[in-house]
Formats: sequence, C-alpha cells, structure tokens
Amino acid sequence: MNRDALAVLGFGKTGQAMLEYLLAREPHLSLVLYNDEAIADGERRSRFERRGVRFLIGADRFAELASCRLVVMSPGFDGREPRFAALRQGGAEVISEIEFAFRRLRARFIAVSGSNGKSTTVSLVHHLLSGAGRPSHLAGNIGKPLVAEIDAIEGGSLVVLELSSFQLEEIVRFRPEVAVLLNITPDHLDRYPSMAEYAAAKFNLFKNQQAEDCMVLNADDPLLRDGSKLGRGRPLWFSATRPLACGAHLQGQDLVLSEGGEVQAISLRRNPLRGIHNLENIMAAALACRAVGLSAREIEAGLASFRGLPHRMEEAGRVGTVEFIDDSKATNVDAALKSIASIDGNLVVILGGKDKGGDFSALLEPLQQRARRVLLLGKAAPLLAGQLSALGDRLARVRDLEEAVASGYGVLKESGGTVLLAPACASFDMFDNFEHRGEVFKQEVRRLQQREGHHG
Repeated sequence: MNRDALAVLGFGKTGQAMLEYLLAREPHLSLVLYNDEAIADGERRSRFERRGVRFLIGADRFAELASCRLVVMSPGFDGREPRFAALRQGGAEVISEIEFAFRRLRARFIAVSGSNGKSTTVSLVHHLLSGAGRPSHLAGNIGKPLVAEIDAIEGGSLVVLELSSFQLEEIVRFRPEVAVLLNITPDHLDRYPSMAEYAAAKFNLFKNQQAEDCMVLNADDPLLRDGSKLGRGRPLWFSATRPLACGAHLQGQDLVLSEGGEVQAISLRRNPLRGIHNLENIMAAALACRAVGLSAREIEAGLASFRGLPHRMEEAGRVGTVEFIDDSKATNVDAALKSIASIDGNLVVILGGKDKGGDFSALLEPLQQRARRVLLLGKAAPLLAGQLSALGDRLARVRDLEEAVASGYGVLKESGGTVLLAPACASFDMFDNFEHRGEVFKQEVRRLQQREGHHG
C-alpha cells in the first residue's frame, strides 16, 4: 500500500462524512476504508469504490493499515487496543475525526461533554446564541459530524460541539475556547475498565486549554471539584445545591450569575424544562454563553423560547389522569436516578434494555420511596430483578413497551400519576437506538389513548 495513504476507520455516519470530505478535496489521495465487520449496504460501498476508495474488511486485514501515514478513527473504534500500538510504532498517526476537522478550521469552539445532559446543553447553547443574533454551528455527537460542516464554518465562527468520551480519546491539539463538563457518572463501563479511565477520556476536553480559555464545571460532582487538576483554563462553576461566589447557582425561581463582584439574576419562571438535571444543564449553558459575550437578558429571553429535545423528559401524552413521560435518553443509572427524582406523586417506572455495566442497586432506595410499580424489559431484566429484589411484588416483567404502557396505565388508572420511561440501559437489544425506543413508547401511548377514548 502507498505510504502516503490515508485510512478512515468505520463506515457509519462519521466514516462516510470523512470519505466525502477527502474525495472532494484530494481526489488523487490513496484512500482506504477499514471496517471490522462486513458492510451491509453494498450499493453505498460500491459507489465509494468507483470513486477510488479501497476497502479492507475484517480484523485479519487490520495489519495492512501499518503502511498508512494517517489513520482517522470513527468513535466506535478504541485506540487503546493493542493493535493500534503496532500502527503507531510503524509511524502512522492515529487521531479522531474531531481532531482531523479541528486542524482544518479557524473557528471558536464551545465543547460540551459529560455522562448526561450533553445534547440538551449544546442545543440550548446553540438556541441562546441564535436568539441573540450570534449564529453558530452545531455538530459532533449531535447532528452532523464536524468534518461534514468544515466548508460551512467561516473563520472566527462559533461552533458548538457535543463530544462523547469516545470522540475525546484521540485528541492531540484540539482546544476549545469554552469547555463544559457537566458531570461524570458510571457509564460505558463495558468499554472502560474503570471509572478512572472513563474520566481520563472526559478530561481530554481540557488538556490543550490555556489561561485565557474557560472551563465550565459542576461544583456538585466530586470528580470535578478540584478544577486546578483538570487544566489551565479559568474555572466557572455551577451548583444546584449551594450559592457560589463565582459562577451560577439557584435562588428560588432565579438562576444567579456571579463573577467579579457582579451579580445578575435570570428568571426561571418561564423555564420549559423539567427536573433538577435540566436546571444544571441550563446553568452550564448560561455560563458558556456569558463566556462568549451574551448578556443575562439575552439568556433569559432565549431560555423562555427553548422547547427541549425529544426523548428527554418529554411529555408523551395523557390518558385520563395518567401522564406518560418519555426519557428514553436516560441510558445509564445516574440519568434514571435524576429522572425519578424529578417526578412527584404516584409513579410507575419502566427500566431495562442492554446493560452497560452500571450498578442498578443505586436505584433501589429512590424506587422504594417513589415507585408503586417497576416494570422490567429487555436483556437486562434478570439483572435488574436480582439487584432490585427488595422491591418484592412491586417488580414485574413485561415483554415489550406495548405491555409496559398498558400495565403502567392499569396501575394508575384509578389514582392518577405518571408512567416514566427511564430505562437506565442502552436500547440496542430491542431497538435501533434510544430515539427508536422513545418513538415506540409514544406510539403505544397514542394507541392507548385511542382505545380508552382519550385524545389529550
């Protein structure tokens, strides 16, 4: 293989965006696409092959990448695997798609990571900037890969990036002007051997920042409390539990911004988002927007018109006095805990899916306090049943979301209350993704409304 060849790893959304970018700009480049597994979309593969891309499929072909000068990874690949050490020793540079795109841009970056709340926070930052007449580009783990947006991003433009731990693993020079880390709670422990390694990937967000850059940090998260150990950026803190001299905190129905002795209040009376976790997301977004020049008045005006994202504490409908809430995006234990804590009154919780290595026993106490029934589905149901066995006859297994919706309604039909989908698990055992799971849940609620003669 040509020593000047460039390899793209993965044929998903990110990998295909990388191929399109490279083919448009460097048509004579020797370009390789590697994928561990066979590619189901043969027609799409053929279209790229006709444009000169060479495909290497299967783990036995991986060693052929050693002759490439640059290897750009999609997030699904783990650069800590031993096979990547051999590539690096052979002289190949291995980077993420985010790093590749960053090197080709002269933009200003607001980058957001965290175990939970990333998509809501970046969407709110983007919304606030747009409402204040400060256009920005939204990319990364939400929407389009960053490489697909390169041509649309002018020098000096603001780019709002959602970044997963996977996307941050192979960062070399990436440097955001504002780096937001919302929280670090157990997640993806099916990929990371320990919380320390998971946290280390998140902390890459800060590693290239300088003193003039900003770190927005959760003062209530024990892994983030010592900001001096994270990076050289100036820390801006937010807390949902106590006042802060510098940063953002809650006071009654106001969000208070404090910095340099100046105190400004942002009313939350028109806040459309439910739950304490969304108040944390709002504080983080407000600090990020203040750091790039928005006023408290602009932030308050933009917040009132924000409608949130689907499948994140989204109202899925009512049947009589029973409310259904779709929080399908609660794919880990901490997210589910915050969802449960945000609902008062009679509660039925739907849990289950594909286990990601979380400790479900952390759910036991809040479920004992709040839940009348806990419905378990999917591959993780036996594990959940074992760790939550103290709930006794409040636990019930269900085949699918159709049965879960009907069963939850049956429990609450007379008393009223809330049926909450907050699975604490990934969706891939029964669904394409968390969006698909949430849509099926909402569809089953609509069917229940029709059967019961309710349309609200």
